[in-house]
Amino acid sequence: MSLELDRRLADVGTRFRIFPQPRFLQKTDGSGPLFAEPETVTVSVEPAAMRAGPGDDRMFVVDAIGKLPYNNFFRPPFRGSARPPVQPGQDGHFDQLDPSSREFSAATMYATVRRVLDIWEDYFGRAIQWHFESDFDRLELIPLIEWDNAQSGYGFLEFGFGRKPNGTIDHERPFCENFDVLAHELGHSIIFAEVGVPGSPFDEGVDYGGMHESAGDLVAIVASLHFHSLVDHLLDTTKGNLLTINGLDRVGELSDSREIRVALNSRRMSDVGDEPHERSLPLTGAIFDTMVEVFQQDLVAKKLISEDLRTRSTNLPGTAHDLIDIQAEFAAAYAGNEAAFKDSLLRARDYLGRLLAVTWGAVSPDFLTYHGILRAILQADREITGGENAEIIRACFAWREIAPVPTSMLLRQHTIANCGFVAGRGPAVATADSPTGHPIPSPRSNGASAVVRS
Repeated sequence: MSLELDRRLADVGTRFRIFPQPRFLQKTDGSGPLFAEPETVTVSVEPAAMRAGPGDDRMFVVDAIGKLPYNNFFRPPFRGSARPPVQPGQDGHFDQLDPSSREFSAATMYATVRRVLDIWEDYFGRAIQWHFESDFDRLELIPLIEWDNAQSGYGFLEFGFGRKPNGTIDHERPFCENFDVLAHELGHSIIFAEVGVPGSPFDEGVDYGGMHESAGDLVAIVASLHFHSLVDHLLDTTKGNLLTINGLDRVGELSDSREIRVALNSRRMSDVGDEPHERSLPLTGAIFDTMVEVFQQDLVAKKLISEDLRTRSTNLPGTAHDLIDIQAEFAAAYAGNEAAFKDSLLRARDYLGRLLAVTWGAVSPDFLTYHGILRAILQADREITGGENAEIIRACFAWREIAPVPTSMLLRQHTIANCGFVAGRGPAVATADSPTGHPIPSPRSNGASAVVRS
């Protein structure tokens, strides 16, 4: 699994540098950037197979000049003017680029998308084929267009810039350097490729839309936890206490982008409507909670925390005194055991990545429901662990109120009278009232005389 991914790629892949989170984010004490330096990552493409751009056989960067955003009438491939493709260093790698340069931004966009694809193909255990493969063999990446927005579409990703408070373009905040946003958008492509789209015009796709946004967030969250600097910061800040209110507040400080914060929410199905981003919150929360519960279960198994501490942090005590005590106990347990806590979190991360890959590879997009996703996740856990985490999964989804809707046929009761087991002699005969041949119970019958034999 992905604990081995970087070891496998270290000697064969191509090196880039990526900021784990946007470089404009500041530490809470105002002492400087949260992540002052980019982190070196290695993608699966060998330097000899890397193309200038950067690009490879799956994707390529085009730094377009004067390009307008794609729309329903203007689509890939881009055929206009473009800046010269970014070249690798003499050693074939791209980790020598100056972070203040335009070339760094273009290389970061490629490296982020390639890295996220590598991670998720590792979890799937196979290549993820593009959903647009019938028209294009490679994903087009356009990093820096003069636009205060970004978008993904059929065969492309194109990114502009953030906005200043006055509404103008903020060139200090290029979206192509925002790992969360890029990973989220690639997540949509992964779902289109692996799950597909509803095929019936009568399918409103309410839960399908929520699942799509949730999947984009989860692709980004799991991928971001492959940055050692981010994982170290997360654990050093929370001491492994990821489910209490203090933990939620501190993790939220990792980023002001929605992808990280969105997992740390208290929304239940009764709190949300049909809008996809809003509806995604309970599903994302249930799945993220599952990862944290698996993480803490491993801490208990390693005798790093007690079962009592795990239970109290999971149940979200209602007083400030409880929260202070819980945080102090986690801090005491974390001190001196930092490497063991990190190992447990990375193992929980990889369990979640594999769980989602198996789930997404199994669900149908047609008339999809969150309850159907829950059943697919339970089946995936049986495949991966033999059902070891089933109770955790059920509890996390139950708290989020993810269950069959009250009108679901799954909740329909069937008495023996409903099933046609009533008193009578001789074979059942199909009639106009009973076209299947099952006897119709008498209105006066209470079923007491029915005889059921195996």
